Amino acid sequence: MSQTKKSLKTTTAKPLGRPVGAKNTVTSEKILHQIALQTGKSFPRLLAEGYHASILACDFAARLAYEKLILSKVVADKHTMDVTSGGQSLINNFNFQKAELPDWSEPKMKIINANSE
Repeated sequence: MSQTKKSLKTTTAKPLGRPVGAKNTVTSEKILHQIALQTGKSFPRLLAEGYHASILACDFAARLAYEKLILSKVVADKHTMDVTSGGQSLINNFNFQKAELPDWSEPKMKIINANSE
């Protein structure tokens, strides 16, 4: 019995994904613009109408999905506003009258002469 080794071909694999330097041609603005062109209504209006329809249909699963979507957008906008405000919109609601730990202080160091008693 003779054992023969098969030669393995090594090929260079093509890179996956978009080529280097490619630009994103589909943007959120383009998608919203196309939705408005197709339906004749803006996306926020369609979102509000869908939420209202889920309430009228007593579709609690759809209503919950709409509420999560709307509230996540509101929270994201609030978070962005607080971060970019530079702290100007935040009010300092606490006032310390005393030191937090009055017993804690730096020890008073005194020089001890080793030769004296």
